[in-house]
Amino acid sequence: MDDDATRSETRERDELLAFELSLDERVVDEVHGLPWGRLFLTPSRPLIWDSNWIAVEQVGLSVDQLVAIGDDALGGEGFGHRTIGFVDQADGRRVRETVEAEQSLWPRWGVEQTRYMVWRGGEVEPGTAREVRLAEIEGLRKALIDESMPADGGGAAAVDQLYELDRRYGEVAGDRWFVAPAEGEPMSACRLLRDCGGIGQVEDVGTLTPARERGYAKATVLAAIAAAQAAGDRTIFLTAEAADWPQLFYARLGFETVGEITILRRRP
Repeated sequence: MDDDATRSETRERDELLAFELSLDERVVDEVHGLPWGRLFLTPSRPLIWDSNWIAVEQVGLSVDQLVAIGDDALGGEGFGHRTIGFVDQADGRRVRETVEAEQSLWPRWGVEQTRYMVWRGGEVEPGTAREVRLAEIEGLRKALIDESMPADGGGAAAVDQLYELDRRYGEVAGDRWFVAPAEGEPMSACRLLRDCGGIGQVEDVGTLTPARERGYAKATVLAAIAAAQAAGDRTIFLTAEAADWPQLFYARLGFETVGEITILRRRP
């Protein structure tokens, strides 16, 4: 890839991250600007790691400095976890490579990589899914959250807190959910988050385990894309964990990776 193409992708990735940060600022309880970046806090949802996290904007910090920032900023607020994301893509890669090369120096810490994937597949017809509001699918949404939770994720209390977070996002970015099958009991869902700047994010894609491999997730994602296109969004994207299989599914549908964010995390 030539330098111009690389710079273009980096700009696109940065725009998508800025979209997410803007939503987060309106959804969390508190945002604190600090010399190294921003601290997002939601004391009302203490079990949700990604609502209580650090966005590092200063580049070049050592891993030890980052660990100290996490201990001070999140530990000082009483949180057992540490979640640190890097606004600068290259700096995140540097930190990830350092930790992976010398993991024994920070045994409780791990690095995660989330990819930004942009729709390149052209115009879409709505297909076999229907649009609903969150309150209409509370049971389904909570079941999907529960299935996706890690063993140490906080149980029923965390499910309730994540569901409340869904409601908050709906208030600031649109309460638009798409479910499949279109008739009968829905088994799969995703949501569309939007702002007034022409960006739409497909998020929270999930299918209940007994209903997988029936095309339901594809139907919901395509319905969300069609809705974003109908609303005039110039960019439609989603995020996917680099180490997990859904990224391959999204690539087959027509999404293209344009960048990533690195997360430095320590579990409670």
